[in-house]
Amino acid sequence: MTNNNNAKTLTPDICVIGAGSGGLSVAAAAAAFGVDVVLIEKGKMGGDCLNYGCVPSKAIIAAGKAAATFRSSEKFGVGAHEPEIDFSRVNDHVHDVIATIAPHDSVERFEGLGVNVIQGAGEFVSADTVKVGEQLIKARRYVVATGSSAAVPPIPGIENTPYLTNENLFELTERPEHLIIIGAGPIGMEMAQAHRRLGSRVTVIEALRPLAVTDPDHAAQVIRKMEAEGVEILANTKVNAVERTDNGVKVSIKVDDEAEGTVEGTHLLIAAGRAPNVTSLGLEAAGIEFTRKVSRQMMACAQPTVRFMRLVMSQVVRSSPMLQVHMHLWSSVPSCSGCQSTTTASPCLQ
Repeated sequence: MTNNNNAKTLTPDICVIGAGSGGLSVAAAAAAFGVDVVLIEKGKMGGDCLNYGCVPSKAIIAAGKAAATFRSSEKFGVGAHEPEIDFSRVNDHVHDVIATIAPHDSVERFEGLGVNVIQGAGEFVSADTVKVGEQLIKARRYVVATGSSAAVPPIPGIENTPYLTNENLFELTERPEHLIIIGAGPIGMEMAQAHRRLGSRVTVIEALRPLAVTDPDHAAQVIRKMEAEGVEILANTKVNAVERTDNGVKVSIKVDDEAEGTVEGTHLLIAAGRAPNVTSLGLEAAGIEFTRKVSRQMMACAQPTVRFMRLVMSQVVRSSPMLQVHMHLWSSVPSCSGCQSTTTASPCLQ
């Protein structure tokens, strides 16, 4: 691992910013071809997928599926009964799975592959230079693979109300008595099903249609199944405000722009979409114009000083006068091996 206090400028062929599933795939593949690679990561190796997304979500889904099997075994001639669930042991299971996979994404493994790993925050200081601490990197090509984080909507009262996102949901060692989820996309729905199967009461609030990006017929099957299991799904319901209560949280809602009401619970999970991690990257200094809106487009940018730059993140990057922009589908980066969903809601939490 490179010492950030080393003032010598590094000149690798490729510099990858972000050691999540995308960045690690690029770094490993490039190193396998003997390419000089620098990999920068300011947080945990493995990024969102290993630590807060695909891996822990599928682990808790698997626990929920095991619990559901006890309740539905009668059709096989096996006496069905309500399982006894120790939520702290469920949490242990989730973190055991993370710990099992972590060595494959570790600094040690990637240094063993020949990758120069620098732990710290990378920032462009010019069109062809990135700085990490005091260390400068002038790479021939850059890969920005910083991923995304939970987008927290500006709901009145949210700043004074305790809430969860996928980054701290998997730290719970006690089962939520009543989990309220804002957002009925893939993350919200799969966590709703898992927690309901593990014994929590669950209410999902969605401003539009649940699983709106999914085929309507397929989404309807998932919704029917989840409601049959006891998940309460409030579609076409806007959140007007949230507030802390003595027992947890209260959410003020309006259904179909008409009837108003409240939902009270013990825990609140925000699963209302994702926002690209572009803060503090210094993209402006690199001459890159961008938006913070998430999209399914990935774009490659080239300019004379940077022969090739790819942004492996869900965001829109617009061309500046200095940039020539081309649409690019990042098909060479495989999905995370941990994304083996056991629910019909979503294959991945990223």
